Amino acid sequence: MAVDPLFSLAALVLLFFLPGYLLMKALWPEHRVRGPGGRLWLLQGLAGGVVLSTVLSILIGFYLGNVGLFQAGPSQPYLEALLGALSAVFFVAGWFRGAFARTAPAPAPVGGEELPAEDDTGDYWKSLEEMARTERRLRHEIRSLRKSGKDDRVPTQELNALTDRRKQLQQSRESLLRSTEDQGH
Repeated sequence: MAVDPLFSLAALVLLFFLPGYLLMKALWPEHRVRGPGGRLWLLQGLAGGVVLSTVLSILIGFYLGNVGLFQAGPSQPYLEALLGALSAVFFVAGWFRGAFARTAPAPAPVGGEELPAEDDTGDYWKSLEEMARTERRLRHEIRSLRKSGKDDRVPTQELNALTDRRKQLQQSRESLLRSTEDQGH
């Protein structure tokens, strides 16, 4: 009997990727492959899809084996049918949660509590990343100036001011989070 390569590819995708990936999209609909953090989500989505699909395949195969319905062959595709049905359920759940919408839904609040409106977490992390890049650039500039024997007072002053701003930003964020926790309890 000849094996159809397209059928084999579809079975591999169904067994080892699709249900897990769709489950992750249903659980975390706010993650996108494009935009900030897109590459990380792509890697997490691929790895999580493989791991979760493998786990689902094993669990469903184990159940089918215990009830006497599991036959690894195209004549009795119970495993594929159940994985396909689960994939459809996860797709519909993800669809209704906005996982496939053009704009990402807002992330679910952690611990059931929403952060205050004035707290823009994305801008906070973006500012910290930008400050870290600038600090690295200034440290490199200072090292280069010192090696060449030139004056490094200006970049050192900039670095000190930037470090102070970063510390102030972190302290204000921590105090904001503390006040939010105090209000919640």
